[in-house]
Amino acid sequence: MLKSTEYLVEEGADKGKLFVITRMSAFAADEWARDIVRGLAAAGNKLLTSSIDLGVGSLANVSFALFGAMHKEDVDRALLLLRECCQIRRDARNPLVEPTKILEVDIEDPQTIKNLYVKAFELHVDFLKAAAELISPIVAAMAAEDNKGKESPAAT
Repeated sequence: MLKSTEYLVEEGADKGKLFVITRMSAFAADEWARDIVRGLAAAGNKLLTSSIDLGVGSLANVSFALFGAMHKEDVDRALLLLRECCQIRRDARNPLVEPTKILEVDIEDPQTIKNLYVKAFELHVDFLKAAAELISPIVAAMAAEDNKGKESPAAT
């Protein structure tokens, strides 16, 4: 069974709505994480490499700074996959009611959208850390090779 968490909106226009966020399968989450690492590498971002040593919770805190460095298409795909992890339980008081897909009319408050992304990201941040540990040394080695040929004569 996939790990999941519930998020009850406590204030704002969506107060009282209950969302269920379920983690992607391990293979899907691994692919999602590798796509983010590759997107950051393509954007020339060094933030992820320096963030690898952070704990999982701390890495979650810098997550959206990472997204801000990526190309729009990469961010849109990453967020879409996180959004697909989120469902709404239409009757928050009845646990027997199965959660269903979120419709555009289900959310009014932008804070709810942000909080759903954050909660979904938190369920997957360990995959991001693993992908960064796997891919970043390779990316760093390739960048170092590229830079060897670009050194100025004064630097040698």
